[in-house]
Amino acid sequence: MKKYMRYPIIPIAFFYVNGIFFSNQIIEVFSIELIWCFITFFFLILISFQFTFLKKRINPFLETLCFLFLFFFVGISSFQNVRTENKIPVNEFQYGVITINEVLKSNSYQNRYFANFVSTTNIEQKILLYQAKDSLKLKVGDQLAVTIFVETIPIAKNPYQFDYANYLKNKQIFIQAKLPENYLPLARSENLKFQLLYFRETLMNSFKIHHFTPEVNGVVNALLFGQRADLSEKIQTDYRNAGVMHILAISGMHIGILYWIINLILKSFIRPKNIRFITVIVILSCFAVITGLSGSVVRAVLMFTIVGSGLVFKRKSETTNVLALSMLLILIFNPYYIFDVGFQLSYMAVFSIVYLYPIIRPYFQSKYLVLNYFTELIKISIVAQLGILPLTVYYFAQIPLLFLLGNLIVIPILTVVLIGLVFVLILNFIWKDLSILIGKVLALLIDVVNEAMAFISSKDSFLLSNIKLDGITCVLLILIIFGIAYTIKKFSYNKLLAVFILIFVLQINNFVQLNEIKNKYEKFVLYDYQSLIFAISHKQNLFVYSDDSLILRKPILKDIIRENEINNIDFKYIENYIEINNLNYLIVDSLGISEISTNIDILILKNNPKFNLDRYLNKNNPKLIIAHPKNYKTNTVLWEQTCREKNIPFHNMREMGYVNLSEY
Repeated sequence: MKKYMRYPIIPIAFFYVNGIFFSNQIIEVFSIELIWCFITFFFLILISFQFTFLKKRINPFLETLCFLFLFFFVGISSFQNVRTENKIPVNEFQYGVITINEVLKSNSYQNRYFANFVSTTNIEQKILLYQAKDSLKLKVGDQLAVTIFVETIPIAKNPYQFDYANYLKNKQIFIQAKLPENYLPLARSENLKFQLLYFRETLMNSFKIHHFTPEVNGVVNALLFGQRADLSEKIQTDYRNAGVMHILAISGMHIGILYWIINLILKSFIRPKNIRFITVIVILSCFAVITGLSGSVVRAVLMFTIVGSGLVFKRKSETTNVLALSMLLILIFNPYYIFDVGFQLSYMAVFSIVYLYPIIRPYFQSKYLVLNYFTELIKISIVAQLGILPLTVYYFAQIPLLFLLGNLIVIPILTVVLIGLVFVLILNFIWKDLSILIGKVLALLIDVVNEAMAFISSKDSFLLSNIKLDGITCVLLILIIFGIAYTIKKFSYNKLLAVFILIFVLQINNFVQLNEIKNKYEKFVLYDYQSLIFAISHKQNLFVYSDDSLILRKPILKDIIRENEINNIDFKYIENYIEINNLNYLIVDSLGISEISTNIDILILKNNPKFNLDRYLNKNNPKLIIAHPKNYKTNTVLWEQTCREKNIPFHNMREMGYVNLSEY
């Protein structure tokens, strides 16, 4: 087996990760018992291979394959073991205790939190909690005795939209509730995790003496504490469009700087290297908890721990092995991390730097230290961006072409700012006057960076947005990028042939997708609270019918345009009646309707019409009745009950989102 397993941790991690992905897709097919049968089967085969009379006859490749498939099924099992479902009944009131775990970014109307809810029946469940914006904002660790109305997380309201319910499902959150005003505050939670988070709160409050602007304060909290809830929407948009949002997420660079500073401070107090190293790692582990245990932070701390341990015990560590080992350990601890976008981007960026950077490192070297710093920064930025490019387009549907300029401005300045902030944090408690003086300089630097990112973000022509990229194409592009790098490193015609085969498969996949799009026919009533919108996609043409003449200026259509690669859009204004593709639609709103002699196929109720649905259905038999979201909930409930009695399909857009009319 050693012949095929020079670096065993890499294929082990690969098969384990794929086991998790596979388990997430076929969750209903494989039972726990069946998975354990497979694990036992492969384990027994591996044991049997160790007998002398078999060992000489068995191909080492077969033994290696069995070993890796064992980890594949272990990955499936680990995901199944931690997988949870909602156990609390929904659409009814529940009494229990809520503990605030994380304060999220507030929207225009509500404060938002991730919390833990323990019902009176002792069922514990994670929950998304909403609170009125003008209420007293809660803090991490706050505990409340409260009666809440529990609901499921709403699904995506329109086709191809970001599915927030699925995103929260990967965080094991399935329910939501609005916090009433009449809750009973309890004592704050006192376990170790919350004690560390209270300590973070104390550290963050120490910066109040500086009176930073909200924009500066948001960047400070993101850089130093991993708290991005205070970042304004504009700052986030500017940094994202400039391609430098990664700098505001705690990552390897931040951990490296903290490692260096803490080690520097401890040198005067702790002489033995081993004890000092352990102390630094303990501090960094506490810092990881303080910043919320995000995937990138855990990865960075774990990698520093593994590499540092190798140095302490004088053992060299292969970087790719360390990367694979840290990933494996994190996913054993929590398999759900693999679905975290930040986790995926973090590992892909580091792997890209480790694997691609040595290829271009010898080029554009300079004897001048400052110039060499910037050329190295450019090369690292390029390889990191190249590696994560398929994932970035897949998740965010955009390519910031000015990412290089953004990185050249942000990384040097904010690195200095981060180092300065660590020392300012210490000075906040021991020398406030000096701390305020240095804080003013750092605030000025942050303002300069914010203005620069706003300028770069404003150059819309350098931001390619709304780009379509499916999962298969994303994986193929990643394989092609690293396949080309592998061929350049150790050239052979077989490797070159493999790259050409991947490119050929990519072209076939694109051809098949384009053919599907050209033959696709979709017909929707889109979800919009104010307007009624029909969208028909056929052969890369989009036909839009709406009672809003400005609907084409709104972003509601962009997802359909992207996914169906629309080349042409036609618009038609509608009022109360319209015929589309041999189907007759009647829209009844608050103004009422005239007598329609034509048979109506689909009836749409909007804006609380004074309309006797029961009487209408006694004379007519439509195929479907749709309640637009702009209706009172009481009216919608009555209409739904009437349709149920008449055995007529009813679609409540407020709860169910868009209507797919393709089958009509």
